[in-house]
Formats: sequence, structure tokens, C-alpha cells
Amino acid sequence: MKHILTPHAHWCLRRAFVTMLIVGPILTIINQWECLWLFDPVWWKVMLTFAVPFLVSLSGSLPGGGKKP
Repeated sequence: MKHILTPHAHWCLRRAFVTMLIVGPILTIINQWECLWLFDPVWWKVMLTFAVPFLVSLSGSLPGGGKKP
């Protein structure tokens, strides 16, 4: 069975995922501190907080560094 992703694409996705796991919790604590303290976070904001570093890291890892051709 042939793999769909190239080795570079696989590396980019893995790097973006690791970045998300590191940066996401830090940004969540910074942005949602009051809500987390009261155990009532705004979940869509928490999800965006994790998605943004993933997408930024992924776009920077792709060929061209995220620049338009």
C-alpha cells in the first residue's frame, strides 16, 4: 500500500502537532486563566488556541516557508 503523504509532509505535520501541544496549553492558560480557574472555559476559544500554533507551524514548514509562489 502506497503512503499518501511524502516524508516531508509527514515531518511537517508531526512538527506542527508537537508545536501545537507545547504552545496551545501555554496560550490557553494565558488567554483563559479566569475561566479555567472557575472551571468554565469558553471551549471554542480553547480549540482555536490550539489550532492557531498548529497552522502557523505547518505553514512555515511547507515548501517555500508559507510564501506564495
